[in-house]
Amino acid sequence: MKLKGSFLYFLFFFCTLFPAQDVFTDDLKNRLNNGHTSVAEKFKIYNELTEYYRVSDQYPAAGKYVQQQLELAQKERNYAEEVKALAQNGIIKLNQSQYDKVPPIIDAANAIVQKTNDKTAALYATYLNIYYNNALGEFEHTIKLIQKTLPQVEKLPSEILLNAKLNYLLYGIYTEWNDAENATLYAKKAVELAQKSGNKNMLSSAYSAMAVCYYFPYEKTGDLKDLKRVIEMCKKAVLLYHQFPGQVSAHAHAMALLNLANYNLSYPVITPEIRKEIQENTAEILTLTQHTTLNQGIQAGALGILSNLASRDKNDALSEQYLLKAEQILLTQKPVYYHVMINVVQDLAQLYAKQNNYRKAFEYQSKVAEYSHKLFDEGQAETAKRLEAQFQSQRKESELRSLTEKTASLKKEKLLYIGLGIIGLIGAFFMFRSYHFKLRYSIEREKKLDTEKHDAEMQIKLQREEQARLKAEQELLTLQQQKLQSEVLASQLHIQHKNEVLQQLQTRLSDTDINIQHVVKGENRIDNDFEKIRFTIQELHPDFFKNINERAKQKLTALDLKYCAYIYLGMDTKQIAHLLNVEPKSVRMTKYRLKKKFGLDESTALESFFQGVFSE
Repeated sequence: MKLKGSFLYFLFFFCTLFPAQDVFTDDLKNRLNNGHTSVAEKFKIYNELTEYYRVSDQYPAAGKYVQQQLELAQKERNYAEEVKALAQNGIIKLNQSQYDKVPPIIDAANAIVQKTNDKTAALYATYLNIYYNNALGEFEHTIKLIQKTLPQVEKLPSEILLNAKLNYLLYGIYTEWNDAENATLYAKKAVELAQKSGNKNMLSSAYSAMAVCYYFPYEKTGDLKDLKRVIEMCKKAVLLYHQFPGQVSAHAHAMALLNLANYNLSYPVITPEIRKEIQENTAEILTLTQHTTLNQGIQAGALGILSNLASRDKNDALSEQYLLKAEQILLTQKPVYYHVMINVVQDLAQLYAKQNNYRKAFEYQSKVAEYSHKLFDEGQAETAKRLEAQFQSQRKESELRSLTEKTASLKKEKLLYIGLGIIGLIGAFFMFRSYHFKLRYSIEREKKLDTEKHDAEMQIKLQREEQARLKAEQELLTLQQQKLQSEVLASQLHIQHKNEVLQQLQTRLSDTDINIQHVVKGENRIDNDFEKIRFTIQELHPDFFKNINERAKQKLTALDLKYCAYIYLGMDTKQIAHLLNVEPKSVRMTKYRLKKKFGLDESTALESFFQGVFSE
């Protein structure tokens, strides 16, 4: 039986990325249970054991070590290892087509990433999301995620193996699309990175990937040079098992041998050398798979190759024997691996038809239809689960996108409000500053006005004081002037009196009998009396002459003022007559004349009039 290249890829693609070989599992478990093993070493062992059991389809054992790794990571608060364990758990669920159980695991991984800045944790959370989208057939989205993640992975030298896995996933997608150019590009990168990482299982898978890429041009050209390149890559993958004992798993090595044997069947002519190599490879496969689990597909593939060789030798009985054995082996696997089973029963139907055993041919052709129908139903169920998962994923992404947009909108709105608040605060600040400035200006202006008012009041006060001072000085000057006038009047009266006395003295001197001493003595008495009168008038009534002048209706003479002064001082007619050396009759006539000048009637006494004037 000749297996097609696309079928080989399918078988290979779902059975790659193997961990350390089976012989190391016991050693890993012993080291894990050793009390002296460090925590970091335990995490490394957990990753290797989980990877080994996962790719071997031993999911319960893989889940057991994932759980232990999770518990240790949570205890040690190692977020990177916790996310790695969650990623392995998610991949286990995907390999079992439990798509609905993966999103919560992705959310848990993302939640851990949110509370830590660990780049490794973030990368493995992204790797789980990438694997999930790839399993759902969301290849375009997967490519975008990988291309976005690769630059970050390349910055971490410790994650070369993760880098190789991401490139291997890209190779698988482009192979699915029959894009030989891009598939070859990423397969080469996977080979280079696997070599740097030192992981021989990854390198074996990468070599097998290159073989698939080289097979594309051979299918188109049929050039044996291209086929030789395919065989060369397969041999590199096979040789790793012997070059690095213990570093390549038996399962991975069996797959490499199956690929090499299948590609050898592609030669147009099977030479004895090629036949021998094919037989040796299939024999080794059957030996290796005796010690591995879930290997029915690999064993059936090896038996199919041997059946193909027997058919080429026209040995139909041997060919039938190999095919029937392959059918029995495949039936022991639950669920049956229908992809290989269909090829086996198809070859049996053709073999029985060739032998003219139409009953058997019809029986196996019916099985082909039955298994094809079951494969279709299985595919439909798988597709339905995948579509449901895609729908849930898209709805979640839509909700997330809507939530993100809403959050962005709220953020923008919040920023807008913050901006408005800031603008408001700035406005309020400037308003406050303006108000403060205006208030300060108003206060300063008020102070200035108060100062100006105070200055004005002081000025007015000073002016009033100055006016009062000037008035006082003017009044003083007036008083001084009145006093001087009074003194002058008094002096005039005295001088007049002296002149009169001197005139009388001159007249008397002609009389030889006059007593000069008696006259001088009398004059001295009169002078003393007049001095008293003058002092009294000046001290008590400095405005005497001014007031009587104002009351007089006719102008008063100096003699009139003298009489007014003597009358005001209370002198009677005789005293005035004696003082002025006149007759009393003359004094009475003068008084009468003064009444007329003051507008007084005859009954009003001048003494009372003058006293009334100065008592007002």
